[in-house]
Amino acid sequence: MVVDAAMQSGEKMFFGRRAGYFVAFAVSLLLYLNLQSQRLGDLLTGLKLPDNDDEMRLVSVRDFLNGQGWYDTVQHRAMPPEGLSLHWSRLIDLPLAGLQKFFSLFVGDDMAMALTAAIWPVLLFILYLVIVGRVTSKVFGYAAASFALIAAAVTPTFGNSLFPLGRVDHHNVQVICMLVVISSIILPGPGVRRGVTAGLAAALSLAVGLEAIVVLAVAGIVLTVQHVLDHPGSTDRLMGYGIALGGAAPLLFLIQTDPAAWAVSRCDQLSRPILMITSAAMAFAIITYLSRDSVQTKTGRMILVAVMGAGTMIALWPFLSACREGPFSMLPPDLRDLILNNITESLTAVNLFLRDPKIATALVLPQALVALLLAWLVFRSPTGQRSAAVVLLVFVLMGLAGSFYQARAVIWGVAVMPMAFGVAMFWAVTSDWKVLRWSKPVVLMGVAFLTLYPQFFAQSPVFNSMLNLAGLPPSVERKISHVDLNCSHRDVLSGLNGIDPAGILAPLNMGTKILLYTGHSIFAAPYHRAPEGYWNGTQAFMGSDADMAQRLEQTRADYVLVCEDEVYRNADSIGSRLAKGQVPRWLQPVDLGAGPVRLLRVQSAELRSFLESD
Repeated sequence: MVVDAAMQSGEKMFFGRRAGYFVAFAVSLLLYLNLQSQRLGDLLTGLKLPDNDDEMRLVSVRDFLNGQGWYDTVQHRAMPPEGLSLHWSRLIDLPLAGLQKFFSLFVGDDMAMALTAAIWPVLLFILYLVIVGRVTSKVFGYAAASFALIAAAVTPTFGNSLFPLGRVDHHNVQVICMLVVISSIILPGPGVRRGVTAGLAAALSLAVGLEAIVVLAVAGIVLTVQHVLDHPGSTDRLMGYGIALGGAAPLLFLIQTDPAAWAVSRCDQLSRPILMITSAAMAFAIITYLSRDSVQTKTGRMILVAVMGAGTMIALWPFLSACREGPFSMLPPDLRDLILNNITESLTAVNLFLRDPKIATALVLPQALVALLLAWLVFRSPTGQRSAAVVLLVFVLMGLAGSFYQARAVIWGVAVMPMAFGVAMFWAVTSDWKVLRWSKPVVLMGVAFLTLYPQFFAQSPVFNSMLNLAGLPPSVERKISHVDLNCSHRDVLSGLNGIDPAGILAPLNMGTKILLYTGHSIFAAPYHRAPEGYWNGTQAFMGSDADMAQRLEQTRADYVLVCEDEVYRNADSIGSRLAKGQVPRWLQPVDLGAGPVRLLRVQSAELRSFLESD
């Protein structure tokens, strides 16, 4: 086998031995910690977090520690008086609250919050490294594992997006769950135990969010195909996966869901529609296992799973109709178009490339290169001896294909990218290139650089020249919201604490910062369960005076906040004019002292007069 030959060759290398592997692990961890050290100061002194979701998560944890109920996941200071219903899980809040409670024994509450936000992603990254290293070394050898560890440490997706200091949302937990599921498919060992491990990880992933549901479904399909092909232990794995998933998902649902909402169907969190799927998966796995002795031919197994799969789809299809289009299907069409056409993560890879070729290239290129290397490895491996590499290739291709649906779907392949890179690159390094031997060092160095550092290539003059030759325009910035970095710091926004708690209408991405750094309420936040929050934070600032006035009338906001000299879509918008100090009669500037934040008090009588005359 090609992989076996590479493993034997790798044993002669320093990093192909146990000692070298531990050195690679230590180096990977140090590289990661060195990168994160650049963020530590801003996090500890200013509680600066990567994005809105992290800020909202810490606000939720703080409210939970202050007495908000386990089942009450409404953010009551957002979109008052009803509040903003969040589809997040308390299962993530719980360990964060525990860490914060522990640190508060030694430091103040604010520092305890900052330390929690710092240590949580570090712990998760260490866990991720341990799993990647252990699985890759057991299946492909220490040398491939060493390559994989280094890739995880230096790839921007991991250090800058999934595991940076302050990353306390749930996506890094989901990536680890996906990694465990896929690893349980390729790891040797007792089939039932591996399947149960995968099923429990899949259930946890569904409990904290549904972003990985496609990966979990494909994992079941992979196990089913292996069962049909009579892969050793696959039937046991499939049974363990189905039973653990079907049993653990309802239990986690009961733990985190208010009994009053048990009968409510939701498309964006673990609820009745998803539980129907997991229950069907359990039944499918049990029937498959019980039929193992009576159906012993590949053709028979294929017919059985095809009939069961078709029957399951027919039975479930009517009940899943409301959820087939995803969570944005619940939004008004005009708002859905606004989100899908302007938020980067919602664009297809093609549209993203036309709008911002640099971001699109950095997103897609690594998975494309690793997929090509893995495909080459699979092609050169003897039939029947390529199972693990094929599984990795399936999930890398999933992420690549998913990006052409929505850019955020690239996460489907991210979990195994370091492992796939380590396996493919190690095999390419140790294989005989024969007549192309002379080009091997240059080609592999180029592939490694483009895979691990795609952003440098995307920002290079060479890439710009390629765009010019292709007649493609440079990056076009089209965001539905802006945040002046000078206005997003805690020391700047803390000046708002000098006024009594009130409701503030602010640009979309400023809302969670106001919640975190002040005691005020907000009317704009980028969460799909409150579609009016999108409009309040975008059209109110990017439109006309009448647009903002109507939003103020509807929200009953006390104040409007903008950032000095910020441009909201164009220079003539009401938000841009407010940022330049051009204030209509129904708003009154509030003196906050020096700083870029402009706060304006709503004059209710003047506002009504303006609306009546408009």
